[in-house]
Amino acid sequence: MRPREVEPLPGYNGRMNDSKWQILNQENIIDHPFLRVDAQTIALPDGRVIPDWHWVHARDYVIIVAVDEQRRVLILDGYKHGVGRDNWQVVGGYLEAGEEPLPCAQRELQEEVGLAADGWDLLGAYVVDANRHVGVGNFFLAQGLRPVENLPSDDLEQATLHWVALPEIQQALGDGRVGALAHATALSLALLKLSEAEA
Repeated sequence: MRPREVEPLPGYNGRMNDSKWQILNQENIIDHPFLRVDAQTIALPDGRVIPDWHWVHARDYVIIVAVDEQRRVLILDGYKHGVGRDNWQVVGGYLEAGEEPLPCAQRELQEEVGLAADGWDLLGAYVVDANRHVGVGNFFLAQGLRPVENLPSDDLEQATLHWVALPEIQQALGDGRVGALAHATALSLALLKLSEAEA
């Protein structure tokens, strides 16, 4: 296989240096709809070769922080198996094949809670694991909410919906009510964006 370089995320405007790793060979060892693992042979810039670097891809996803006119956040309170307990979450889901992040976010908001939003802000797109990749999380702030008909959903979990004021969201980020990094990241980015809008 011809060597190829790992590409930066779309929209990245920072300076790329000459320290990129090259993939000399790649062999798929797990291929499942929700998890792909490749064993890569990597050439480092200093000439060293790593023969067994594992690259994990668990699908890209979106997380949406929905904020109403009273500046309350829509929280889903329920069980997540990866966390192992009930915890506070926000709307989110996986991108389908060929789907862009914003249409996915709009679809997930309608599927999960029967809402549409007139205002959308991309809060950021981040690689989940800096060493093994895992996927890209795309974080959105949705405002100007209005009810719409729910789309069919294949979600496995059940959750109770709550509208929560921003100060309590801040508190929940520190007291363990938010149990997953992706949801904590989305809520933190949304609080930052909302505070910037007030300044």
